[in-house]
Amino acid sequence: MNILTLLTAFVPWIAFTLVAEAPLGNPLMGLTLAFIIGIVLTLLTSYRQLLKGYILSVVTIIFFVVFFILIIGFKLYWLANYISVLSMLLLTLVCWATMLFHFPFTLQYSREGVEPERAKSAPFMHVNYVITGVWGIVFTLGFALDAFLLLRPEPGLMFWDNLKWLFMVIAIVFTVWYPDYVHKQRALQVASEIKTKE
Repeated sequence: MNILTLLTAFVPWIAFTLVAEAPLGNPLMGLTLAFIIGIVLTLLTSYRQLLKGYILSVVTIIFFVVFFILIIGFKLYWLANYISVLSMLLLTLVCWATMLFHFPFTLQYSREGVEPERAKSAPFMHVNYVITGVWGIVFTLGFALDAFLLLRPEPGLMFWDNLKWLFMVIAIVFTVWYPDYVHKQRALQVASEIKTKE
């Protein structure tokens, strides 16, 4: 799996969230800047993936452009209140929908530099389902958290928003660790089978 490319695809989302939530004084200016940074970073980090039609990259650029036009262009400022929930919902849908259609979004990244026969194998697909599922759980929890804080915007509860970052770190660590773990387990299994035959 090209883990670096996959994790880089999330950089625009992370940067967007950090800038949008930063205390820059004027909330509209902060959101405008966040959208511009999100769009620019998506083009810089995922240019090749956009041309190849990678699901996550395409969804990312569409989200930033559409909501930039709606909120900043058409001045539908009320949508800004829901941007965090909507972004988490969209990422959640990407994960679960791609799994539902038997094409987990991580597959596009993991097939890079891998021979076609291996990319079609059941173990290879299983790894992608598991990793996409973990991201799906993380984004679902993030969506639930954002929805809860939207319904109960109490200052005392706002620190729970930081849990999203913890979820992201867990998903990143798992994404890096799991393919190596599966590879080592397979190697041990093959070695054990060889010893048994001897």
